[in-house]
Amino acid sequence: MSTTPAALKSAHRMNRLVPWLSALILVAGIVAFTIVHFGTNTAKPLTPSAAAPVKHPTIVKPDKSAPVSKEAKVVAGRFILTAVQRKHLDEAWKIVTPSIKQGQTHKQWMTGNIAVVPWLGKIGVAPLAVDYSLAREVEFTVALIPAKGEKTKPDYFVMVLKKVGNGTHARWLVDQWVPRDPNPVHANPVN
Repeated sequence: MSTTPAALKSAHRMNRLVPWLSALILVAGIVAFTIVHFGTNTAKPLTPSAAAPVKHPTIVKPDKSAPVSKEAKVVAGRFILTAVQRKHLDEAWKIVTPSIKQGQTHKQWMTGNIAVVPWLGKIGVAPLAVDYSLAREVEFTVALIPAKGEKTKPDYFVMVLKKVGNGTHARWLVDQWVPRDPNPVHANPVN
């Protein structure tokens, strides 16, 4: 132990402060205990009338399926023969929604540089499989199968049509045209 005068002075000072620090901690503890145990609760008790009203959950009913209209199928076919094949683009302009046009003007659309994935081969058949059909929306999976003698393979697309307008002004428009890879078919392992 060092017995230098500085070390003795420091130890003497510490011995004087310990009782004061202990007293301060004791007072803080007593104040905290008093507030917690005897403190006044200024909150008013909840009465049944003051409680939040019970809200019943909103039940969202799914849209009912509807048969696919002949008009929707015709528009789907015209879209494939016009926009997808890049022929008669003026007719295609009239049967698509703004989401397909993507802000293009009619003049820009007519150049053929449009946001529609093309399929330029000769189409043999284009069967439409209905993914879902509602009163104002239909989704098809479209298989574009090349004509005999064509060297291309079939391609698959998802097409969504929406019914816009009401009454006699209602009409079907193509809203989406997206390539779709068919689900892979896994071979059963041979044991």
